[in-house]
Amino acid sequence: MTHDWLGRPRVECAAQRLRALNPRLEVVAVAENVSEANVARLVGQADVVVDCAPLFEERFLMNREAVHQGKPMVECAMYELEAQITTIVSPQTPCLACMYLEPPPDWRREFPVFGAVSGMVGCLGAMEAIKLLTGLGEPLQGRLLACDLRTMSFRSVKTMRRLDCPVCGTG
Repeated sequence: MTHDWLGRPRVECAAQRLRALNPRLEVVAVAENVSEANVARLVGQADVVVDCAPLFEERFLMNREAVHQGKPMVECAMYELEAQITTIVSPQTPCLACMYLEPPPDWRREFPVFGAVSGMVGCLGAMEAIKLLTGLGEPLQGRLLACDLRTMSFRSVKTMRRLDCPVCGTG
């Protein structure tokens, strides 16, 4: 966001900024939150789903639909000075529902977010999407990158599929 866009839709600001960076870029700005009514359509339009939704309910919806449609999903989350990133490619990797049985109680839409944290997680999420689309590098499949920017500590944690997962499980 720039100062002159305060109070105006962020999606329009992002689209305008992307077009300014690359005028040949085609940007389709969708100014709607993910819901049961639109999740299948939104996920269906993407080759790779990049999830940065603030509410776990929205994130769980995108996860369920990405698994259902067989689309890879880069999962980006942040809270205060912490960030988490993983790449979900079902059925090879655990899905979001494997990792979280329920939403953490303190994550809300109105939580504190610092621009530097969202910028960092956005860049890492973009890199994950680039790796998936190009085949370059090693995506975070089956791993969760946890970043604590208070201490500048980064750790990669192996994630496991749950056979009893209601989204991607086998039983």
